[in-house]
Amino acid sequence: MSTIEQVALLAKVSVATVSRVINNTAKVNEDTRLRVENAIKKLNYQPNAMGVMLRRETTGLVLILLHSVDNPFFSSTVQGIERIAHENNYNVLICNTYGDRERESHYLKMLKNHLVDGVLLLSNTLTVEEINELDAQYPIVQVIEYSEESKAAYFSVDFYEASRSILKELILPGHKNIAFVHAGSVDIISANEKYRAYRDTMIENDLPVLTPRPQDVVFGFASGKQVTAEILSNHPDVEAFFVTSDLIACGVIDELNAHGYQVPQDKAVVGFDNTIFAYLSHPSITSIELNSFQMGSDAMSFLLKKIRHCKEELKKKNFLPYEIIKRNSI
Repeated sequence: MSTIEQVALLAKVSVATVSRVINNTAKVNEDTRLRVENAIKKLNYQPNAMGVMLRRETTGLVLILLHSVDNPFFSSTVQGIERIAHENNYNVLICNTYGDRERESHYLKMLKNHLVDGVLLLSNTLTVEEINELDAQYPIVQVIEYSEESKAAYFSVDFYEASRSILKELILPGHKNIAFVHAGSVDIISANEKYRAYRDTMIENDLPVLTPRPQDVVFGFASGKQVTAEILSNHPDVEAFFVTSDLIACGVIDELNAHGYQVPQDKAVVGFDNTIFAYLSHPSITSIELNSFQMGSDAMSFLLKKIRHCKEELKKKNFLPYEIIKRNSI
């Protein structure tokens, strides 16, 4: 393995000059620069990355903290983040916390120890006080899930208005008995706002609130089936289902089929997030497109401005537009 001293010897310059060329920290004569670059190439010299980061006082790394990659909605958001990171010569570390505070704390030590330049919080268990403490000291951005009471900026969608919009697609055709189906964490803004929209919309239209506020259930297809079976047992006259995720909606449809019902002839179903499951399902599922790729891109661009101490005024609340994608489930 070649050393910086060998590069300096071959290029007939000092070690300090080689360092200046590598880090581009000072003006170097063009002939000298070319000799150093040729020596580096000839010796196949690889600078010590940690040393370079320490000299630059940046790492070129950002951390993505999320519950898990099981939800395909996150994958599109991460792709948007990675696109902007790549364009700006940044690398991304993706860390799954599974809602474990200890694991989350372990990863956040990377930020506190300056091993990463900033963090994108796609999901977390932090309190408002903890988020504010981080935001006061380090570049952080909340993405998708957020705490509105915190001082940290966030990129998301108006889950309340989006939910009310898609519920209208069930009410306008005349459906009266509409159930709310959720699986996964309930102590998050998206779940709370979706249920609030469901309850408010039903009450405003003088329709029954069939489903109580949900409890924590493991996210996934099987949970969609389980919750649907319970709803059919308690409310056999249910006509439609507002489901908080496309994957869960697939479980809802499968369970309805198992009970001999056809969608949408007997029961209507709408999902959320417009993931791959929405159009692979049979029938395909009417869902809400949240522009998750753009959300990730915008959030990463925002984080880079914070890392670079951009002087322009940065908005705290950043909601992206949503769109109802109508398919064959209603």
